[in-house]
Amino acid sequence: MIKAVIFDFDGTLSNRMKNAYEVFRDYFRPFFKDMNEMEYEAVLQDMMYFDCNGIIDVDVRLIPFFRKYGSYLPSDFEEKFVPFYYENMYTYTMLREETIEVLENLKKKYKLAILSNGDSSSQHNKIKKVNIEGYFDEVIVSGDLGIHKPDARIFDIMAKRLGVKNEECLMIGDVFATDILGAYRANMTPVWVVSDPLRPAESYKGYRIEDLRGIYPILEELNKAA
Repeated sequence: MIKAVIFDFDGTLSNRMKNAYEVFRDYFRPFFKDMNEMEYEAVLQDMMYFDCNGIIDVDVRLIPFFRKYGSYLPSDFEEKFVPFYYENMYTYTMLREETIEVLENLKKKYKLAILSNGDSSSQHNKIKKVNIEGYFDEVIVSGDLGIHKPDARIFDIMAKRLGVKNEECLMIGDVFATDILGAYRANMTPVWVVSDPLRPAESYKGYRIEDLRGIYPILEELNKAA
């Protein structure tokens, strides 16, 4: 029986790709002012590719961008952009279009939580920006504890705070190496939010969804079988 639903934040509850795109669009434009809109769109699409969905540090993500576009950028670009990114990314945060509907429905029957990797201040600011704290019984950011997904200990702490057993938790996330692997290690049921349903993952036989509303039949199936 599932009693708690735990969500990752970036890319799961939020539309992280659009958030990142808009940060890059606004910040980079002055350096490429001589490009027309189609040419500049190609720059942005490269950066979105190099961005790797935010799962590695931003200064590392910039390395291939510098290799390709360094001639357009000032020597102190990284020195200025990295702190801007961490201090201002939260202001661009927006939710997936179905997020509020799903939270409203699930809150009636389940304990809800957010379990997010990242800098404590940055992640909490993102969550506050979209005004969803009231839906959740617990919010844990890895920066709060110094423990990061996929370490099973952070999942154990979450279950304990929620007052449920690990096996009574559904963990929804978009990053396999943190959310899905971590849930597996912690004996929680993982649900992988993956935009490409054909993405190969031979060792994973679990649940995949493209839209958060796909959680509904999964919960119905799991609780019917309990």
